[in-house]
Amino acid sequence: MLIEIIATSLEEAIAAEKFGAGRIELIHSFDDGGLSPNLELAKNVCANVSIPVNVMVRPHAKSFLYDKHDLYTILEEIDFLLSHTKINGVVFGCLDSNRRIDAKTLEAVIKFIDGKADLTFHRAIDESADPVIAFSELQSYGCSVNNVLSSGGKATAMEGINTLQLMQEKSCIGGAKLLPGSGVNPQNASILARYLNVCQLHIGTGVRVNNKLEQSLFNELFIQLQSL
Repeated sequence: MLIEIIATSLEEAIAAEKFGAGRIELIHSFDDGGLSPNLELAKNVCANVSIPVNVMVRPHAKSFLYDKHDLYTILEEIDFLLSHTKINGVVFGCLDSNRRIDAKTLEAVIKFIDGKADLTFHRAIDESADPVIAFSELQSYGCSVNNVLSSGGKATAMEGINTLQLMQEKSCIGGAKLLPGSGVNPQNASILARYLNVCQLHIGTGVRVNNKLEQSLFNELFIQLQSL
């Protein structure tokens, strides 16, 4: 079971690796659901941990609807990450005005990445008109979209577990893997993993106390996951 942990600083990324994380999602601003972090921070994190680092590329929190100016900023950020860091992947998502996957923007990002990094489609999918249909559409991109981070359209993955199950049923061999996230913690991680038959989970506040990563919660998490 791969555990992806949100980090917002170099110190958090180092601690997450020490405590057993299998992958880092580097972001800025928990309060906004994650925005692009400082690019120099991304460079430093990638240079100082040995586990994969996926970096959020989200220029603003206004919406997941991006215009040509936003796309320019998005591609500039990705260009820096590909050229100047040891990034494992980009975390990105986009919707159109009908709350469907914005295929044109997504395909521009995929073309720009050109297989040089993984791509996780983030929780923009949870604001789509139908997360199950959106997940199915993302399967058509094959290995160009590696993961889809989702809570099943609900506030937490536990609340959205039935929708997540429907999404998982749409998974294709060679297509994007479901990455359940939001509200995942040591008490429910094994329930989600077993019910959804997934190989990875995304955790943020669930292993934090007073906004700090807590080793005892990691220990409890891995004890619970041993039962799988």
